[in-house]
Amino acid sequence: MEARPYIKYPKPYQPGATGEVSGTPLINEPGQVSFGVNDFKPGLFRALHGHHTWELVLVDSSSEGPGYIHFDGRWWRVDPGAAAFVPKESAHSWSSGNTTGFRMIWIYGGAREEAGRIWYIKPEEGKCISPEEERNAPMWTPEAAGTMIPNP
Repeated sequence: MEARPYIKYPKPYQPGATGEVSGTPLINEPGQVSFGVNDFKPGLFRALHGHHTWELVLVDSSSEGPGYIHFDGRWWRVDPGAAAFVPKESAHSWSSGNTTGFRMIWIYGGAREEAGRIWYIKPEEGKCISPEEERNAPMWTPEAAGTMIPNP
């Protein structure tokens, strides 16, 4: 049977609720690509982890606030409409702000099962970005990345 195009739609973004990071895989094509959305409500995070494939994350332009990604020893602000590329097996964390959430659109270079998740710490040991870290999180630029001193 030949592959055919198809369309799937995510649920509308629902800002403000609390609980777990909700995720919806939309496309899952083994050996090719997977794509989905995660809603990070205020104060939610995904602890330090990596994947067996590359990951491309876009912060949905309809998000109420930025997302925050932690790599190279510090938090970086990812504004709505911006994208972050995470190489295969690269350690990173994600967090919403303390008062605003965001919708993450993720793409893996393989099926979701192929990407998997490599935990670099126990998920329960992770923590959301603090209000001070949130206020001080810079927008990533090559210049900023080269001049920042990592935070422990």
